[in-house]
Amino acid sequence: MSADLTAGKGRCHGTALLLVRPVQAAIELGAGGDVVAKVLNAVHHANRHGNEDDFVAVALPGMQMTRIGMVAGHDVTMFGSEESLAAVLNLDGIKLLQRRGMVRDLVTEEAWCDAGSTGSAWVRDRTCEKYTAGWLRRSQARAARRGKPLGKLSPTRGFPTDLLTLTYGTTPVHLREVIGTVSGVPLMVSTYGFSSPGAAAVLPVQSLMAERRNADAA
Repeated sequence: MSADLTAGKGRCHGTALLLVRPVQAAIELGAGGDVVAKVLNAVHHANRHGNEDDFVAVALPGMQMTRIGMVAGHDVTMFGSEESLAAVLNLDGIKLLQRRGMVRDLVTEEAWCDAGSTGSAWVRDRTCEKYTAGWLRRSQARAARRGKPLGKLSPTRGFPTDLLTLTYGTTPVHLREVIGTVSGVPLMVSTYGFSSPGAAAVLPVQSLMAERRNADAA
């Protein structure tokens, strides 16, 4: 991996995939969320230290709405090249999961990203970060420090229920699943492995929530 940290978007080749799934014992002990967190942090680390022309993209096929809100589920599917996925597997966090027997066998497979098929993009949504009570307090404090009027404020609003919140250290990342069509163009994702609203990286996988919605509509 490169010693220089990579920022911004990078290209994901999407020619290979790797599904990480906790063993049933880990799920029953309540450690499924820990597995997901370690895998997502490993992807972020690999992309930050890797080549911007060879990023790993992330899908959350177990994402669904529950009584407590949106949850990520237990599975993480990574898309990339064989080399970029191997870099993730070589990280200490993933090796620790394997040593402790917390995940099923990790096998890299060929990915079939057929152009024209239906899939999903996991898109980072930052609009919810504005006009919350905390955002308004920070904006007022910043305006006071600068000695400038804050201007007209919009009313505070609640947090959208269709967003999934992940935490990387102290950084919250809010995601929504966007249904789309898999294209033949290069996939562009952030160092977190997710899409931006203006360039959805549609992967050939959908969440449980989307699959159930499709079944209800059929």
